[in-house]
Amino acid sequence: MNATITVGELLVVLMSVLGVGVLVYLLILLMRVNETLKSIQEIVSKNEKHLDESLERIPRVLEHVEGITKHVDQSMVHVQSAIENVSDVTDYVTDMVEGINEEVVEPLKEAFKLLLMIKSFFGGSKKKKWF
Repeated sequence: MNATITVGELLVVLMSVLGVGVLVYLLILLMRVNETLKSIQEIVSKNEKHLDESLERIPRVLEHVEGITKHVDQSMVHVQSAIENVSDVTDYVTDMVEGINEEVVEPLKEAFKLLLMIKSFFGGSKKKKWF
């Protein structure tokens, strides 16, 4: 007995086998998804009380966060003004130090230089020096 198989029939058989394989794979995938959903449902039912408590606390937590944020913002305004005051005082002190340097220290240096020149000009006696 001779049986002939055409290419079309071969393709139909192959596509049928592939279709069956895909269906088996989809069934396995659906079974795993079902198991996962059962596990999630079990976890949720076990922790339903804790989840409800957490969901009830969220608005209060958000109110506290908002309050803390407002307090921090107000504190930052005070800190900024304090930093500006410190900056102003630092500028004032810097100006005062520069003024003292120009008006007091520089003339004193010149006076000491003049005194040293006068001393070296008169060349005082050579006494024993402690330093």
